Amino acid sequence: MTGPMALSDRFADGAETVWHDGREVRPLLRLAVSEGTRVRVERIAVRPDRRQALKLAAVDGLLGVDEAVAEIISLWSDTSPAAVELTVLGDRARRLEVWNAWDLGGVESAWLGNAGMVVEPGENHLSLHCSDGLGPPAFTDLQVRLSVAPPP
Repeated sequence: MTGPMALSDRFADGAETVWHDGREVRPLLRLAVSEGTRVRVERIAVRPDRRQALKLAAVDGLLGVDEAVAEIISLWSDTSPAAVELTVLGDRARRLEVWNAWDLGGVESAWLGNAGMVVEPGENHLSLHCSDGLGPPAFTDLQVRLSVAPPP
């Protein structure tokens, strides 16, 4: 007898969302952005026994935070501030992609096993409830509040 199919197996055919226990789960959040869009990430909760990260990428653009500029920013639970503000850079940038990752014995992992996120809209923000890929889906492994503001 086999157990339930892992979320990553359910996403393998390209599905952008699946239903799990009455909740819509996605492997990746895509948001429309443009040059100068400001993104604020606030870490609300994280499991204490395994490093977790929120990963952000500006498709056809860059992300700037403080003095750093990169295609992909990794906000690790043990090394990044609890609140971070980023700016989308590049006049071709049109989409922000957001996903969760975790540290598995020194190896960064994402999109495996039961990895996924539940996205709940709030007033002026999105709440992301992330499950890392280990064990049954647990959408409390990493919880963040994501706010996106258009360019000034």
